[in-house]
Amino acid sequence: MDKDALINRLASFGFHSQKHYTENAFSRNIGLLTQEEQDLLADVRIGIPGMGGVGGVHLITLTRTGVGRFSIADFDTFEAANANRQYGARIPDFGHSKLETMKREALSINPYLDIREFKEGVNPENLDEFLDGLSVVLDSLDYFAFDIRRKLFNRAREKGVYVITAGPMGFSSALLVFSPYEGMTFDEYFNISDDMAPTDCYIAFGIGLAPRPTHFRYVDFSKVDLDKQSGPSLHIACQLCSAMAATEALKIILKRGEVKPVPHYLQFDPYLAKLQAGKLLLGNRHPVQKLKIFIAKKMTEKKRERHHTETPALPQVTAEKTALREEVIRYLIRAGIQAPSGDNAQPWRFAYGEEQIDIYLDRNADTSFFNVAQTASLISLGAVIENITIAAGRNYLTATANLFPDTNTPDLVASIHLSERKTNDAILADSIFKRQTSRKPFKKRPLSPRLLSELENAAQQTEGARLHFITERAAIEKLGDLIFDIDRIRSEHRALHEHLHQMIRHTPKEAEQRRDGLPLKNLEAGLAGEMILKLTRPWPIMNLMNKAGLGKMIAHVSRQGIVNAGAAALLTMKGASPEAFIRGGQALERVWLTLTRKGLFMQPMTAVTLFYRRWQIEGGVHFTEAHNQRFPMLWEVYRSLFPQVDFAEESHIMLFRMGYGAGTCVNTYRKEIDDLMKK
Repeated sequence: MDKDALINRLASFGFHSQKHYTENAFSRNIGLLTQEEQDLLADVRIGIPGMGGVGGVHLITLTRTGVGRFSIADFDTFEAANANRQYGARIPDFGHSKLETMKREALSINPYLDIREFKEGVNPENLDEFLDGLSVVLDSLDYFAFDIRRKLFNRAREKGVYVITAGPMGFSSALLVFSPYEGMTFDEYFNISDDMAPTDCYIAFGIGLAPRPTHFRYVDFSKVDLDKQSGPSLHIACQLCSAMAATEALKIILKRGEVKPVPHYLQFDPYLAKLQAGKLLLGNRHPVQKLKIFIAKKMTEKKRERHHTETPALPQVTAEKTALREEVIRYLIRAGIQAPSGDNAQPWRFAYGEEQIDIYLDRNADTSFFNVAQTASLISLGAVIENITIAAGRNYLTATANLFPDTNTPDLVASIHLSERKTNDAILADSIFKRQTSRKPFKKRPLSPRLLSELENAAQQTEGARLHFITERAAIEKLGDLIFDIDRIRSEHRALHEHLHQMIRHTPKEAEQRRDGLPLKNLEAGLAGEMILKLTRPWPIMNLMNKAGLGKMIAHVSRQGIVNAGAAALLTMKGASPEAFIRGGQALERVWLTLTRKGLFMQPMTAVTLFYRRWQIEGGVHFTEAHNQRFPMLWEVYRSLFPQVDFAEESHIMLFRMGYGAGTCVNTYRKEIDDLMKK
């Protein structure tokens, strides 16, 4: 409804004047505010330079408080990614102007509002016009809109306008007041200079906004990326920001109580039941603040040096017309090769046409002792197929895989036919480029029955696949003992040792150039572990160290990884044909992506399943006599851990640990698509 229609609707309820309506609408404010103060608020103009997560709530909060005049600005439109925290982000308003939407919301509360609109947002050209006539500005600019924020704060001081900034931080709000008459300026408090890099400005702003940051105790900073200008934010905190900022605005306007401008600060965190308030002498020039900023910069620089898999932009396709351009095909292949493979050997090759992707097994890519009968590679190729299938769904395509379509070409594992579909509801697609193997310690926090059920359902989407969990601590300890014994055998096996070192990329340059194998930092061995890896690269030294007990030390690390995990699981697949292992790889990837989407991590414990596979095929032919004597007892323990598994009929796809924790600092690389094309 437009403004006139709203006023007419009020008349139908007996309200024929602005005064009559507003006195009734805001009558419950009286007692906390006087009528004189309420009348004053009706004539005050407040500036809100953004209608997003904080700004939208500011507008509604102050409208319901009885403020009668606003200057609002925003150039953006609402989208689904705003729904978690922005007041106006409702499905009917997706694609619509944030400013127009929030103006409509405010007028639906008080149609007599005087609203000045700045549809292009606040910029250097309209800054003076935006600030004209304002008593207070409630900063609601995007965190990363630093240049215009700085100009706004400094110009407001020159024009005699208060600025209040309240930032959502975790579950909390941090608040600062900048007075035009006293206290420090924006540049003085945050210690800003013209020659600072954007990232340095973001760090200075965040450190200065919350000098004693309570939210650091629970925010997952791996989800914060200053270079990509992204980070987590909750509507809970946005509402708290508005409550605190609006209260300060009323104190300023109504001259009620003491207003403490910077360097005073305030942070309230209801999650931790903490209130931090104080005075930060010198602002960010304080020695402690300088140290925090130095550490934050070093952490940012270190993060940049690490290799992280970049999520490529989706090709521009729609439900109405899906042109199978080469760009789309290559995007699907790029998604496919994010699949896991033994030591990141990437045993796949591709060919493609207009509506088809052919996937080939590269038998020479993985020559590890583990890869008996190409088992590990076939599982990996199944994961490739699953990734392509999921990514196709995100691109309005249906991917139909035909396994081993040509008996004359045994290495042609699958031909994937692509056809159009109306929807793009592949919910796991975003996890394809985020999935990783984490060798870091996990938390013992148990996985919920609901999550375990979701993982089980993900596996069972592949006919014949079953997921068998170990969740009881006693059983997890027993599995840890099994892993300890198996990993001792692994470290004592010369072929496995030499292959591992062939696949380790000891320098970042080598890893980036070769784009396969395992970057040394990806192993999460720590400085001491990295030194041992380099020292024991020659087998004679490793063999000597094994006799001195190094193998037990390595196996102990693996055991601790198991016993400190939230759970472990074995994925099995009915049958032992190549097709069964490929299908098992599809189920494995779906389970892994489900874990990734939920924010959990996985580490495969492949030695158990692949040793068992070799034992099934050829017995102990390629193991030492000492190892052959130990295996029967180990397999008995293995079977006792999974009594529900039919060891005669089911193939073992993957044993893995899973849980809550942190991801690896350095991801593995993938070869360029052109280097993976079938010759």
